[in-house]
Amino acid sequence: MQTNTVRIGLILALGLCFAVPLEASAGPRARKVRKVRRAKRVHKRAHRRAHKRAHKRAHKHAHRHGHKHAHPHKRARRKNVRAQPVRRAKINNRQANQRKRINQGKRSGQITRREGRKIEKQQRNVRRAERRAKADGVVTKREARKIQRKQNKSSRTIHRAKHNQRKRPRAR
Repeated sequence: MQTNTVRIGLILALGLCFAVPLEASAGPRARKVRKVRRAKRVHKRAHRRAHKRAHKRAHKHAHRHGHKHAHPHKRARRKNVRAQPVRRAKINNRQANQRKRINQGKRSGQITRREGRKIEKQQRNVRRAERRAKADGVVTKREARKIQRKQNKSSRTIHRAKHNQRKRPRAR
């Protein structure tokens, strides 16, 4: 069996001036590869057209109804806005719960003054991070995770302070 380069060399040496179809000179593997590549190109082209149509449709709708034009694929960002109250509520509820645990520990004497100051400082850091996150009006998932990590650390500190054997001395 001759390879493609040998065939082309023979054709050129004989001075034959006719076009050899690529499919005839290529093996089954090469034909399959070309077929797959062509299918991918066709699919990509179809996807691009569909994207363009969706974009035009969104633009027409926005124009017709007086909305600001929104890109069809940026709808996912708007979904996060609905999750805002949920994220904020979780953060606030957890803060309130930690506040109760701290106050209870102080009242019972399980948390010493020094431990209390340390925990209060951590709580201030959590509140500061929460205020910064809310400043732009949107608490992103990343910001919520950062706040949650701070709350986790604070929660561990509260637990350790309440369950170690240090007791605040009672006033006489």
